[in-house]
Amino acid sequence: MYLIIENYIARDVKTLLNLGKAVPDLRHHCWIHAFGSVKVVIRQREIDRKNDKSNVDLFLQLISRTPEILPYVRELDIQDRGRNVWHPQALASTSQEDLTTLSLLLVKSTRMKLRSFRITSTLVWSNLPIPLREAFFAMFSSPTLSDIALSGILLPVNLLALIRNLRVVDFQTGGVGPPTYHPSVASSTPKLVDALKIRDRNPFSNPMSVLGFSDHSFKPFSLLHLTYLEICLPGKHLSTVQEGLRVCRNLERFKVFVGTAGGLPHPLTLGSLTSLKSLTLSADITNILDSAIRFDWVIDALESIRSDSLLEDLTILIRTPSLELGKQCEWALLDVLFQSGESAKWSHLRSLKIIWCTARSQDIQENRNEDFVQLLPSFMPHLHERGILKMQTTYSDTQYNFWTFT
Repeated sequence: MYLIIENYIARDVKTLLNLGKAVPDLRHHCWIHAFGSVKVVIRQREIDRKNDKSNVDLFLQLISRTPEILPYVRELDIQDRGRNVWHPQALASTSQEDLTTLSLLLVKSTRMKLRSFRITSTLVWSNLPIPLREAFFAMFSSPTLSDIALSGILLPVNLLALIRNLRVVDFQTGGVGPPTYHPSVASSTPKLVDALKIRDRNPFSNPMSVLGFSDHSFKPFSLLHLTYLEICLPGKHLSTVQEGLRVCRNLERFKVFVGTAGGLPHPLTLGSLTSLKSLTLSADITNILDSAIRFDWVIDALESIRSDSLLEDLTILIRTPSLELGKQCEWALLDVLFQSGESAKWSHLRSLKIIWCTARSQDIQENRNEDFVQLLPSFMPHLHERGILKMQTTYSDTQYNFWTFT
């Protein structure tokens, strides 16, 4: 029976609840799957509220009737759809009911065994009433909480010091704000997080300036302790990353995503990443006016890596109007990095994957990827000789985050 639950109904919450009710011996196993990851939505469209109870109302009713559910919740994802609340004149303002609902959710979370907390909000921290901030502080005190993802809330970065066992931090657009005074974190030391993700494509923000990547900025995290770093920034904002990279000597996995918006990518020097084992770089070459510059940016970043690097896996994502135009890239510049002999680079490298994000859906239907693979020996003979090159094609109709499938 356990195998049936695992393989067939693990995502069917209604069936899991009915089964757990009908067979008490299976209730524990059913609840693990039904409530392990919970997504709730606040401030839905008013028309939805007229037709039915909102998602968050139903969840609050459920945990009020059956509080035994709370310890089963390991992941809580709160989505604030305030921007979608339609009024004839303008967007609806945040009501006291909405704030009370969010406060109640956070207070209830103290009885959960939360491992992961995610919030996507249009309510910025500076505008939150004190009781709601206190509810956040209560949630941050959870001894099991280790992963947090923030978007839109502009949480003062130093308040993350309240999360005792923090290991993974994910800041999306507008997720992080400058530090503010709070007595509980006035004398805190940099957090020893393992993974840091910064995905902010707003050309007017500068998240790296509050994350300790500048020599003279506040240091909320120990960059020396980082083993995983993922950044998605406008091209010109890559200049704010370089100082911090020099400290990331234990970094093993690094992903850099740069779309078309935000100007040309600033050069990145990766020679200081002596522990690097996995690297992902991206380039959008759909604009013929700057396609060569963006492709060369990838080459320059690779050239900056030490020859004796421990690099094992390399992924290059390239967005192109079509695979046919992709053939026009200066592949010899990439291939020369992999020539054999005394000057051979990266002896530990076992895989180089080129992932095409084509804007032409017919490339997939016509299997143009296979056509390109057949040309690889002539385009990149050194890479072909090493036998580490793989190629994949996927379809992408957006220029801003064409890498979202990764």
